[in-house]
Amino acid sequence: MIEHIHKLIEEAEAFNTQSLEDVEAFRIKFLGKKGLLTELFASFKEVPNEQKKDFGQAINNLKSTAQEKVNTLKPVSYTHLTLPTICSV
Repeated sequence: MIEHIHKLIEEAEAFNTQSLEDVEAFRIKFLGKKGLLTELFASFKEVPNEQKKDFGQAINNLKSTAQEKVNTLKPVSYTHLTLPTICSV
C-alpha cells in the first residue's frame, strides 16, 4: 500500500500542464472530497499498527506534494484573493 502512495507522489511530481481545466481535474483527483487522499485517509484504520507511522507520513507527503503542485500551476489570478474595494465618493 505504501508503494502505491509513493507511485502517486511520483505522478503528482511529474504532473505538468498549462490548462486550468487539467489543474482543476488534478486537484479534484488528489485533493477532492471523493479523491485519492480521502480514500487513503479512510483506509488508514485498516493499516497494521506497525505500519501506521510510515503510512501516515506517506499520505501527508502526498497531500503536500499535490497541494504544492496545484498552487504552482494555478495562475495567481484564479486563487482566492481578497482585494480592497476602492469606493469613490
